[in-house]
Amino acid sequence: MLIALSSCIVPESTHIKPTFHLLSKTTFDQNESSAIFDQFEEGNNSVVGFPFYLRQVEIPYYLQENRIVYRPTKGEIKFRENDRWGEPIIEGIGRVLGLNISQLLNSPLYSVYPNRKKMGTEWEINITILRFERVSKNKVRLVVSWEIFNLNFKNGTYPLQNDKVDTFLVIDSNEKRDSLVKDEVRALSKSLGDLSKLICSSIVSQNL
Repeated sequence: MLIALSSCIVPESTHIKPTFHLLSKTTFDQNESSAIFDQFEEGNNSVVGFPFYLRQVEIPYYLQENRIVYRPTKGEIKFRENDRWGEPIIEGIGRVLGLNISQLLNSPLYSVYPNRKKMGTEWEINITILRFERVSKNKVRLVVSWEIFNLNFKNGTYPLQNDKVDTFLVIDSNEKRDSLVKDEVRALSKSLGDLSKLICSSIVSQNL
């Protein structure tokens, strides 16, 4: 009888429900937005409100997992089982960059892949992410190359400007938080905010 009873006992589940995270846009204050235009001649203010299109963001295969990845040592990657992206990371990066650039350029008319390019688009932006993860206990790393095209310049065939960025950001950790991964995601979001400011400054500097 004891054997029969013990066979009915269901062991407690050890499954841990994963936490899903989203990248977030940067909230720029008015001074940050104005500074982009103030560093150039007043004639550049004509780009304010010009619509733009952000092409599909390109990322390495290992970053396309929904599990959040980090690099504990050089040449090694690890995937977290319990912390995952709440959306495809390609679309998340595009969403945040689109929102950031729209705010900085005061451009409410814009579109981001996979949406179609809107009529009247003046600019196209191409982003290739090479690194986008935590690389030490308190730092994240963003390595990205980017290009901006103006569709009135040789039909947008050649980029007006391009550059590569390799930057480290310190993770601002709050020990009271229930998950330090949240601070990591905030740092990754901030790195996209810094990239957005650089791209916007380049667009404004073209003085078209």
